Amino acid sequence: MLATLKTMFGKKALGPSYPERPVTNDQAESNIPGLFIIGDISGTSLIKLTINQGVQTANELASRLKGRENDSDFQVAVIGCGCAGMGALRQLKKLGIKSVGIDARDTFQTIRDFTKGKPLYLEPTDIPFEGGWELEEGTKESLLIQLDEVVNQQELKVRTYEKIENIEKKDGGFALTTNKDAFTAQYVILAIGKSGNPRKAGVPGEKENPRKIHHRLIDPADYQDQDILIYGGGDVALEAAIALAETNRVALVTIDKALTFPKKRNIDKLNALAKEGKMTIHLDSKLVAVGEKDAGIQVGDGEPQKIPNDTVFEMIGAELPLGFLKKVGIRLQSQWTFNRWMWLVLSSIIVYGLYAWKKGFWPFPKGFGIRELPGVLSHESFWYSLLYTILMVIFGLKAMKRWNRGGKDTYQTYRFLSLIGAQVVSFLGIEVLAAVFIPEHWWRLYAWNNPFPLLFDSFYNWSGFTQNHLQTFFIAGGLVMTFLVIPLFVRWHGKRFCTWICGCGGLAETFGDRWRHLSPKGIRSQKWELVGTIILFWAFITAGIIIFKFGGNTGESGLWHKSYALLVDFWLVAVIPVALYPFFGGKVWCRMWCPLAKYMQVLSKWYGTLQISSNDKCISCTQCSTYCEVGVDVMSFAKNGQAFDNTNSSCIQCGICVSVCPMDVLSFDNNARKEKKVLSEHALPEVKKN
Repeated sequence: MLATLKTMFGKKALGPSYPERPVTNDQAESNIPGLFIIGDISGTSLIKLTINQGVQTANELASRLKGRENDSDFQVAVIGCGCAGMGALRQLKKLGIKSVGIDARDTFQTIRDFTKGKPLYLEPTDIPFEGGWELEEGTKESLLIQLDEVVNQQELKVRTYEKIENIEKKDGGFALTTNKDAFTAQYVILAIGKSGNPRKAGVPGEKENPRKIHHRLIDPADYQDQDILIYGGGDVALEAAIALAETNRVALVTIDKALTFPKKRNIDKLNALAKEGKMTIHLDSKLVAVGEKDAGIQVGDGEPQKIPNDTVFEMIGAELPLGFLKKVGIRLQSQWTFNRWMWLVLSSIIVYGLYAWKKGFWPFPKGFGIRELPGVLSHESFWYSLLYTILMVIFGLKAMKRWNRGGKDTYQTYRFLSLIGAQVVSFLGIEVLAAVFIPEHWWRLYAWNNPFPLLFDSFYNWSGFTQNHLQTFFIAGGLVMTFLVIPLFVRWHGKRFCTWICGCGGLAETFGDRWRHLSPKGIRSQKWELVGTIILFWAFITAGIIIFKFGGNTGESGLWHKSYALLVDFWLVAVIPVALYPFFGGKVWCRMWCPLAKYMQVLSKWYGTLQISSNDKCISCTQCSTYCEVGVDVMSFAKNGQAFDNTNSSCIQCGICVSVCPMDVLSFDNNARKEKKVLSEHALPEVKKN
């Protein structure tokens, strides 16, 4: 428990599945109007997808430029001439738009930096190239020949080895400054990627010995009979170590206490080489110095030691050029500005106002503004539920269009139609029909579509009620939902109730969909899910007191239920999570606090059969983890071909990770009784410290 609390309140560490990204909208436009961000820096990977994104962005700008006149030097400036930038630049020329490409190095530099002979695949195979691109997959060298031919044949205007220094917003466009020139443009496409900004160790000797420090392995044959130190614990580092170990003396140094980030196949190869004595592995270690003929490392809390060294590869990832982005004014997704804080305050006030009006809380008296209306129209909940339903229908259709890939993904089509249909039926059946035919107890039906332990409406406040058959009907119905229907549903469908039926989850999946990528990520946020377990116990204790102490036949359900209703039903279900949609995604309540979700997870972990399986095609693009609303590190399972379910995650089976994967790595599987490979350091090959 103490370790859990330390993690919950400790320093946030996201890991490789959750890279930092700039804020962009669906058209790739940043927080600065007219400045678009595409390619790797925006989170889009794969050669084909980045080229297509460039083409799509060029088409968007062509529509904006139509009929507009401007005295800028260029209509569009493309900064970064990799696949995304060149995809845009070629399409801009095709559309007759005056543009220029700027790159601090050469065109397609990321591909040029790949290891010699590296095979490159043009996937996904079911998505065609846009903008007239026709490429054939092959090796790094064969693909570069094709790409360079496009640049030459199309006579694209590209200025290489020219570094952008500033982009300043001006009336009608932008003023750009490079290390060689200054010019203006109406629009800017930023496609600089991250590979040109490798992370450095920041240790003594780096500046004094730059010739022996590298961040990429181009050709393993260039290194023979050397003492090589590779600093890093990811796939790139391991692949370099494996490639160099046959003809060199390799030491792999990583701060990780266990190799959990690389793919299992790379760890297996590394283990085999270590057993053969072809390399040494130093876990829980760090590089502390780079000398002319040696390198300093520190293992754990031990004393620094020197090891012979001719070459150092610092392969600890790449990072955003934060200084440049801050200078330009580009905001990151995790960045909190004054305006963002103000929007949070405004969002909280609006959501509190709506729900306080529904409940008759301060500052609204009960029936405020609708007292004189007839029948169900005088119920606050009718108008609140009507707004709720309208939001789910409108944004549910938008979300369905976003994720069903033009109707190809039938799972997402049916899922969103189910959410919309369940809400419409609930509104019409409860707020309209039930409110007319059983006016004193219509609200109890909510305990059937939001069953205990979420709502208690079947079990309390029956004081003075004489129609025992109706009382029995509601109580029995509530018990059947909780202890028969839900358990049977969970058996084969896990927590799909949250993403196919539930009204709370439905609003998050529809209205909150646009912000799903902002959901809290990492181990720290996963530890906060403990709160849901606490609320689950609270719900059962409260229900027990209501049933056994009061027998349900009292107008006063007791302090336990009143406090539960105020804190959970008012604040934790409605006000706080909905207000947080635009800032932390839509699943704060469902993931962190909902007792029904936790109840289903316990059942699913016990005997559920549904899981999501992975094949061996993962390219670690991070898309699956990014769009998971409940913070599951999907990529860590996918890259090792592991299945995940409710035994090792809080998955709600929404299937977005399946839909968003460009390589079709993930799929639903109802054969979860087979041996599960739980992702942990114990499930991966054990690597001994040296």
